[in-house]
Amino acid sequence: MVGLSGGADSVALLHILLEEHQVFAAHVNHNLRGEDSDGDEQFVRELCEKLGVPLEVFSVNVKACAEENRLGTEEAARKLRYEALEQARIKFSADKIAVGHNADDNAETVLMNLCRGAGLKGLCGIPPENGRIIRPLLNKSRAELEEYLRERNIAYITDMSNFSSEFLRNRVRNIVMPVLECEIGASTKKAIARSAKLLRDDEEFIEEAARKYFRKVTFDGRVENSKKIALNTEKLNTLPPAIKRRVIRLAVAEVREESLLDISVAHISAVSELAQGHSGRELHLPGVIVSKEYESLIFCCIREEKSNSILNLKIKISHSPDSSDFHCTKAFLYDKITESLSLRTRRAGDRITLKSGDGRFFTKKLQDFFTDKKIPKSERDNIPLVAHGSDILWILAEKDYVNASFEASGDCKKIYVTLTEAQ
Repeated sequence: MVGLSGGADSVALLHILLEEHQVFAAHVNHNLRGEDSDGDEQFVRELCEKLGVPLEVFSVNVKACAEENRLGTEEAARKLRYEALEQARIKFSADKIAVGHNADDNAETVLMNLCRGAGLKGLCGIPPENGRIIRPLLNKSRAELEEYLRERNIAYITDMSNFSSEFLRNRVRNIVMPVLECEIGASTKKAIARSAKLLRDDEEFIEEAARKYFRKVTFDGRVENSKKIALNTEKLNTLPPAIKRRVIRLAVAEVREESLLDISVAHISAVSELAQGHSGRELHLPGVIVSKEYESLIFCCIREEKSNSILNLKIKISHSPDSSDFHCTKAFLYDKITESLSLRTRRAGDRITLKSGDGRFFTKKLQDFFTDKKIPKSERDNIPLVAHGSDILWILAEKDYVNASFEASGDCKKIYVTLTEAQ
């Protein structure tokens, strides 16, 4: 399935793939250039009809997408374009989506990323393959593709906005690159592309190593909930900086469902510093909250609504233990229960009574109790509590805690509280 804009690159790609493959095409009208955008669409329709290539056309509102998602025009157009191409791929049951990026595009990308202060991954340029996306022309220059079309007398359209200096890529393409080729040599683009290929080999090796370390520093060596990930800071902080940064990026990508949009080197560095800092601090990244909780670095998706674990439980009160659910039953002093019990999460003013080593009772604020037990802040609002007013009788954390002044033992009169799963 070919992403077909009508320009030289995509038209050449379409003809090259037609020689050996069954090909479909998709065109995305970005509606940014008025009649010119409509003219591009019409050209693509006529081309595909002439070649007998099934075509799917999409019309998208880039400006609305940019405003809604707070993106630049280029990024919004790219987002909508790839979403449309995937829809077309599914419709045509195609194996791959082929796009027309060439060696010139790759060199321009490397230069832009270098000027932005990118790391090794950014200096690798455009990947030849990314999931279902393939770029068969990445080793061919723009001049070679245009020559291919001229030799075969194949028409294509020229997007005049490519000559505008409004966008960074155009400034690199039309101003910076010609100067480099003039002052350094005509092979500059190929040299940059060659360096990008070498760096990509190194990046793939280091990335694979980082994935192994990611599993090692994730608690229990696994990620059960991709919306929330906890890394062991003691292990994380011993990693070499190159691996540590990549492990952090992997954690962010995991909770953001593979997206690293708007995540910069500065963000990753800030998280790295947080991992070495004091417990209780947190950072707000685009789409992610990262918090330091004792020996854990917790990554949580901002879009995730906090799950309320009490929704999965119900409370049952009786004068005798329920043997079928005895493991979820606690006995309390009958005479101490003077009001209705409730199953809820914490509130301001909650407290619990504990017993010291010498047998004396003392009362502590629930907030302080959680701190003493090193229960992460990110978990405290979701811990189920059996409450008697502002007195907490039973805390259902990873380890159960019971209010010492209500706890019953021996032959005293008891009331049994049983927690079962809600039906």
